[in-house]
Amino acid sequence: MTEDEEINWRVEFHKALSNPNRLEILELIGDKEICQCEIFPKMGLAQSTISSYLAQLVRADVLDERKDGARKLYKISDPRIREIIDDTKAIAGRLTD
Repeated sequence: MTEDEEINWRVEFHKALSNPNRLEILELIGDKEICQCEIFPKMGLAQSTISSYLAQLVRADVLDERKDGARKLYKISDPRIREIIDDTKAIAGRLTD
């Protein structure tokens, strides 16, 4: 990966995390693999909207996607991403104290 490609990847990664609904999806997934059919009812948004959010998270390499028959399963692609989310949550908590 060239330096420009790396910078572009980092920008897309941070964009993917910049939406409250996408962050909520990542919170729902946590450390497990989850079917998209489990995400839809918990979010209260249209299925097409959730599918769009999931696709963006996959394109940004935040999530891995695999098919199991007709089901699509998602998991966070790298444990360090979970750490980033947890760290920023902890920092936000400190700022509100």
